[in-house]
Amino acid sequence: MSGLAVGPAGPVVVNDSGNATVVYTLRPDCSVASARPVGVRGRDVEDLARGADGTLWLADVGDNDRERSTVALIRLPTTGPGTVVRLSYPDGAHDAEALLLAADRRPVVVTKEGGGFGRVYTTDRPLPDESSAPVPLRAAGEVRLPPSTTDGGPASFLGRGLITGGAVSDDGRTVALRTYTDAWLFPVDGPTADDVVAGLRAAPTQVPLPGEPQGEAVAFTADGGLLSAGESPSGGPAARLREVVVPAPASTVPAPVEGRAPAAPDTDRRGTVVAAAVLGVLVVASGGVLLARRRRR
Repeated sequence: MSGLAVGPAGPVVVNDSGNATVVYTLRPDCSVASARPVGVRGRDVEDLARGADGTLWLADVGDNDRERSTVALIRLPTTGPGTVVRLSYPDGAHDAEALLLAADRRPVVVTKEGGGFGRVYTTDRPLPDESSAPVPLRAAGEVRLPPSTTDGGPASFLGRGLITGGAVSDDGRTVALRTYTDAWLFPVDGPTADDVVAGLRAAPTQVPLPGEPQGEAVAFTADGGLLSAGESPSGGPAARLREVVVPAPASTVPAPVEGRAPAAPDTDRRGTVVAAAVLGVLVVASGGVLLARRRRR
């Protein structure tokens, strides 16, 4: 999976290019509870965000070859089909996998440059429900992640500096950017996209996510914990959905506990991974729905 959010019925996931544009809701045991076709085919959906009204926003912003003249956000309301809002960069094509949706309904897109570096873009107005004419993005700065020694992910040490997903907490006070090996938490002082951009200039708190074969998704739970997940490279180990209690600033995160489905975080064990569940390839026996995955760069 490339995108992850948390809805009222549980975790919600989406896959990237090479797969149908379908949103899957997972049960606590990580089997598929429902599969909802979006009605719009994304080119390379790389992240997923949930608005305060329950609307899902699929970030069709992947561009490995940096050749797209526009990218898109696909809006999926709680009922009805998806609609498309096209976006255009002010300075040419970029590959991105992280979407941060602020409470003012303005997106913050963080590109995937390498070396812990990402370019930050936002819009000057809230997203419309639909737009065939591209909504212009503006350059809003950059983010630089500290070095990491966490093991895991593709491309060896290079994966530690590639930004592969993002999320905003329900209260809007914390932003997460993840790489293949870590989540990095930034404080946010207000509800707007400009506040999110400002927060990305702060020194982040590291949350190691060791052992994920290709970690690309992150989301906050309602009580402030983190869910993380990724893709299963062809022939590689199964991806896992894990729940992580957000650490206090001085905390460290030990190795995850494997073999259990996500559960409510234990607040007396702050700073520990409290749940994990094998996702692998999920099949709905009744509907024959298959969440296929393939390796992405």
